[in-house]
Amino acid sequence: MIILFLVCLLLLLPFAIRSFVFLIAESSYMIWKYSVSLFLKDVVLELTFVILFLVVLVILCTQKPFSKILLRCSTGLGILYIVTAIIVPRLPDFELQTFILVGINDVIIFEGFYFIIGLVLIIFSVLMKAGFDYQTQLEDEML
Repeated sequence: MIILFLVCLLLLLPFAIRSFVFLIAESSYMIWKYSVSLFLKDVVLELTFVILFLVVLVILCTQKPFSKILLRCSTGLGILYIVTAIIVPRLPDFELQTFILVGINDVIIFEGFYFIIGLVLIIFSVLMKAGFDYQTQLEDEML
C-alpha cells in the first residue's frame, strides 16, 4: 500500500508544483489573459491538484488511509466544485464548454461538468466517512 501511495505522490508532484506556481506567481497575469470564468475554472482545477498532493502526503506520513483531513478535503473540494458550477455561468464572459445540467429558457442554472464532479466528491466523502468510522472502531477494539 505504501508503494501505491508513493507512486500516486510521484505522479501528483509535477502537477502540484505547476499548480502552486500558477496560483502564486501567474495568477495576476492570467486573469487578464483569459476571461474571468476560465480563470476561475483554472484556479479550481489547480487547487484540486495541490490539495490532492497534500492529502496523499498526509496519508503516506500517518499510514492511515482514512483520516479526517481526507474527509474535510473531499467535502471541501465537492462544495468548491458545486459553487463553481453555480457562480461561473453567471459571469459576463461565460462561454459554455461542457454541458448544461439545469437551464431555464436561456439562463444556465448549473454548469454540468463541475456540478457532477462536486456531487461525486461529496458522495466520495460520505463513503470515506463510513471507512473512517470503521477504522476508528477497529482501532478502539484493538486497544
